Amino acid sequence: MEITKIVFLLFPKVHLQDLAGPAQVFYEASELGNRNFKILFAGLDQSATSEQGLMLSMLSSMEDMSLKKGDMVCVPGFDFASFQAGELDAAIERAGNWLWMQREKGVYIASICSGAMALGKMGLLDHVECTSHWKCLAYMKEQFPKARILENRLYVFDKGIFTSAGMTSGIDMALALVERWRSPLLAAKVAQEMVINVRRNETAGQKNIFLDFKNHFNADVYKAQEILANRLDASFTIKNLAQKMNISGRHLSRLFKEHTGETVQAYREKMRLEHGEQLLLHTEMSIKEIAAQCGFGNPRQFSRFWRGAKGCAPGEFRRKGKEFSKG
Repeated sequence: MEITKIVFLLFPKVHLQDLAGPAQVFYEASELGNRNFKILFAGLDQSATSEQGLMLSMLSSMEDMSLKKGDMVCVPGFDFASFQAGELDAAIERAGNWLWMQREKGVYIASICSGAMALGKMGLLDHVECTSHWKCLAYMKEQFPKARILENRLYVFDKGIFTSAGMTSGIDMALALVERWRSPLLAAKVAQEMVINVRRNETAGQKNIFLDFKNHFNADVYKAQEILANRLDASFTIKNLAQKMNISGRHLSRLFKEHTGETVQAYREKMRLEHGEQLLLHTEMSIKEIAAQCGFGNPRQFSRFWRGAKGCAPGEFRRKGKEFSKG
């Protein structure tokens, strides 16, 4: 198999997480998949200082990169405030012509997090569906009106341009590219090697059900959430759950609603949906096995629940999701 070059183009004040996560994915994919990815690091100068203060040196010059159709240049995110202040304008302008040349050759262009701001400023996102960190979206809509900005998406693939939301979503996007370009099995092996227990698909929201309702400080509610998350396969009643915590069911229900804005049952159903979606899209488990994993007594009960929430049967959801991932 021909080697695919993955070039990370580093701007000043690059965020380390935006760089390290996707780079690790392609590194592991190369190690586990016959070394068919070559990772390169380029810059406008020989060094770049990250926003976290670490200097990255001995960078290749972008002009010295010899890329072909099917290779990829990825722009990791950088400090958004510095971008807004115009501190990266000169670097972005300098890199713009080179990136457009790569695009015209059929090289894929990608961004992580605020890296989409550079692509937008270069005009590369004009008439392209794209996304970025949720904090950047309002700015993008105002400054790049020709871009087709999608909210509440982890990553977007359109017209050979790949954009991702904030921080760790770069890992999700990189895994999706490994799956698309190589195989689902290799992507699964990489996720296992990196101890990624839950893979998120592109339509998953930028905010996560397992995190969204934990911005409170009540220890009892935290404990209830942890019990539910760790035992989605169990058919807890509120009484069962309260007994495990040595409090009354009525008191637990009141606390849960007060601190999360959700009932216990509504919260558990959202977790079951999230978990079921991951299992449908990223495992070969049967519908019966997934139903059991999500705490349903039988596949019929799970199917009714799934149809009510998603408007289609679990099998149809799985088929459409896999068709989309193949592009």
